[in-house]
Amino acid sequence: MKGLKKLGALAIMMALAGCYISLEPLIDDKAAVLPVDGPITVCLDDDDPCLTLERRGYGYFAESPDEAEDEVAIRFAPFVQAADRQVFIAEAGIREEDGIAYMYGLARRLAEPDARGATMQIAALDCEELDEAALEAFEASGGMIDDGKIRECQPASLDQLKQTLLAAHEAGLASDEWWQLHSEDF
Repeated sequence: MKGLKKLGALAIMMALAGCYISLEPLIDDKAAVLPVDGPITVCLDDDDPCLTLERRGYGYFAESPDEAEDEVAIRFAPFVQAADRQVFIAEAGIREEDGIAYMYGLARRLAEPDARGATMQIAALDCEELDEAALEAFEASGGMIDDGKIRECQPASLDQLKQTLLAAHEAGLASDEWWQLHSEDF
């Protein structure tokens, strides 16, 4: 995430150490879904303002609370059902000095808005969680790993990202504790 500009809580969530990143979007119009008809509210750190993601076309957009002229574009693709809830892969298009980087997390709708009004829960993903065998399989199936200051996993496709995340996180996705832990990584 070289040159990443400060773009607010949602962008920071996706820009954590050990993230999944792509220089091209992995979620195209055919794969994109709209988890809700209207806007989505995401609340991350208690000290940060909640973000309202407004629906536009095949995705959602939020103005950065830090840089009013910056906008974060979010798309969702279905991932798996866990504990009778749809889990989505979230793709955030983050504008950088030399173009747009796409960063990935997981998301699920909340049954009821939480105390701050959030309607969607976001889980940060860290490719540092992959063991050596998973990292080797990731590279063997076309992904690239950059072990600079932070580890960045660059999936070759949405299907490869789904397979990698399913292998790494399937057991935890039905657990509220897993979601809480991964939501607190911000």
